[in-house]
Amino acid sequence: MATYLQNGIIFDGLGSPPKTGGILMDGGRILELRDTAPDMEHLEIIDCSGQWVMPGWIDAHSHNDFFALGSHGEDHFAPFLQQGITTFVTGNCGFSASGYDDASAYANEIGGSIFPQEDDAPRYGDFAAWMEAVNQKASANIAPLTGHGSARIGENGSSGTPLTNEGRERMLFQMEQALKAGALGISLGLMYEPGIFAPKEELLEVARLVKKYDRILTVHPRAESNISLSYSMFGRSHLLRALDELADIVRETGVRFEYSHLIFVGRRTWPDEPAALQIFEDLKAEGYDVGFDLYPLNYGASVITVVLPAWYMELSAKQRLAAGTRAKLWAMVKLTTKLLGFGFPDITISYAGEEHPDWIGKTIPELAAAWGCSNFNAYLRACEESDFGATVLQGGYQNQALMRRLMQHPQSLYMTDAWVTPRGKQNGGIYGAFPMFLEQAREIGFPIEQAVAKMTGLTARRFQLKDRGEIRPGAYADITVVDPNDLQSRIEEALPPLGISHVFVNGNAVVQNGAYRNGLKAGQVIRAEAC
Repeated sequence: MATYLQNGIIFDGLGSPPKTGGILMDGGRILELRDTAPDMEHLEIIDCSGQWVMPGWIDAHSHNDFFALGSHGEDHFAPFLQQGITTFVTGNCGFSASGYDDASAYANEIGGSIFPQEDDAPRYGDFAAWMEAVNQKASANIAPLTGHGSARIGENGSSGTPLTNEGRERMLFQMEQALKAGALGISLGLMYEPGIFAPKEELLEVARLVKKYDRILTVHPRAESNISLSYSMFGRSHLLRALDELADIVRETGVRFEYSHLIFVGRRTWPDEPAALQIFEDLKAEGYDVGFDLYPLNYGASVITVVLPAWYMELSAKQRLAAGTRAKLWAMVKLTTKLLGFGFPDITISYAGEEHPDWIGKTIPELAAAWGCSNFNAYLRACEESDFGATVLQGGYQNQALMRRLMQHPQSLYMTDAWVTPRGKQNGGIYGAFPMFLEQAREIGFPIEQAVAKMTGLTARRFQLKDRGEIRPGAYADITVVDPNDLQSRIEEALPPLGISHVFVNGNAVVQNGAYRNGLKAGQVIRAEAC
């Protein structure tokens, strides 16, 4: 049945001022923009008077590929659809649900504890087979990257054991097969195992492969703070050193580059903002295609080991217990937290396994008080007793003024970096990150059409999503309708937002009059063109 959205305030997705009019859609596409309903049978007319009608929102940084094939997959997508998101760029931070050797002895390590796939979810190492399986049951559109970390795990596990020449070739082969199958690009996770172990030449090879297919390289950097345990303790900000490393890769290869979640972890890192933005602006001025994405919260989801140095993670359990090792680690952590303005109170346990339900929602100091030990020992105990697999919500990433500046920067895009966890404390971004962006835009006077472009058309163009993110004839009918008078993100209440009246995915109404419609397999896998 054709649908006509009548009298809406239409945003084109590319930043033009909105215009009042109507949209006719059928067969999953927008057929026509017109001011009056056509005279045709079986036409559903929806009055959108006074409401914003815009392209369906695109989450530029998601991990929902890991939850697309389980029997409860829809539960992972529903909160995002309810907040108006219709398309997810997945496979970020080096981790994708596919893109590794099917025969790998390390397949069970893919995703690890941070992205736990359902037991009944079929697993596919072959990227083409995975995309086909997801295409059959997707609740929303999936635009997948393939992860360097997943390909490397498939070859060598999560360990720091150097790849052999043959192993490196097999790893690159898996990523190239994924690109040929239609992956939008490759992601790196340089703060996580095994990405932290990859030497620069390996990273350059990955970037050259991305460049060969004219796709995009997205990167979770090696450091997101002024001081970290990834570099020597003194000298230039570690966040800026990590950015320098990536800028070198861009200049050496010419690869299109997206910096994953520009955040400034620790209060003493916040002054690094101007210098960080200058690096992006300089690269753009030199002619390189670079940008970054962000979320509107001052915390994010991570793993408990994210603040541990690579050298410590490479040690055996026996070596970690050595007094000298503990003393060295304690001194480094003590100095780092002092220099950062970030510490154990900023780490909240979101989940640590079924054996530790009482840890959920507690900070490290709260666990230390319960256990009668120091914060440092409580942190290591939480790491060890969760088999280094606990997930956390990490605070102190930014402040509201900083976030508002970033969201207006011409090279920024919007995203959530949030996923529904089966148990434990949820990341508030799953409920209303994108409505919060619009709330923030209204509060600071940032033109709504420009904010909308960052969550729709500009993201689609950045990731080469053909016919997505725009309101125009021929585009896919991914549409989000918002009542601006009712818009409220409700993140703090952990409730779906208000004001999202209709959401269409490929012309299918997944939210209708504010109510979510269960069981619709409305999504598609979006493949890169010219594979």
